[in-house]
Amino acid sequence: MGGLVLVVGLVGVLIGAGAFGGGDRGGGTAGDSPPPPPVSASPSGPSSTPRTSSPPTPSSPASRAAAGEGDTRAFGQTQGYEDGVEVTVSAPAPFTPSDSAAGHMEGNQAVALQITVHNGGDQRLDLATVVVQVRDGEGREGARVFGGAPPHLGLGLSGTLLPGKKAVGGYGFDMPPAGKLVLDVEVKVGPDRPALFWSGDVG
Repeated sequence: MGGLVLVVGLVGVLIGAGAFGGGDRGGGTAGDSPPPPPVSASPSGPSSTPRTSSPPTPSSPASRAAAGEGDTRAFGQTQGYEDGVEVTVSAPAPFTPSDSAAGHMEGNQAVALQITVHNGGDQRLDLATVVVQVRDGEGREGARVFGGAPPHLGLGLSGTLLPGKKAVGGYGFDMPPAGKLVLDVEVKVGPDRPALFWSGDVG
């Protein structure tokens, strides 16, 4: 009996150790490895979010003329800015200053013209900021003539122009003698607007 007990005990030990292919047949084997973790996208790979560029910053409406910066127009034509301010320069005409006129030199040719400013914007416009320069065809700058004939000559544009209103200022210039006088007129309305240009013969 002692030998039989010893043999039965030995068989039990072998079965417990799996010597006869035992183990859990309903599950995986002890040597099975867990499934690999999911592979994450590389941080250096392309992004799925579309890249958008920032929209360009628009320039100030008063920084460019609607007629085109640097364009030269004929006398009588109107040029305007995008903020609604418009400027018109009349055709210049020669005149003879009176004895009371200031700024005229004997031998020079005096020229008169009118500048009209229309305030089509929604802000008041300081007309004291209007600057007018005149040159002849050779680039020689004219000097201002004040007072005298024609009677509308004065200090030019001044005061404040309300929205929707217009103002007309008379300007006289003393030009060096020339056979046929060609005039280039530059008008600048305030420091934030570009200059506007007109050109043509003096009638």
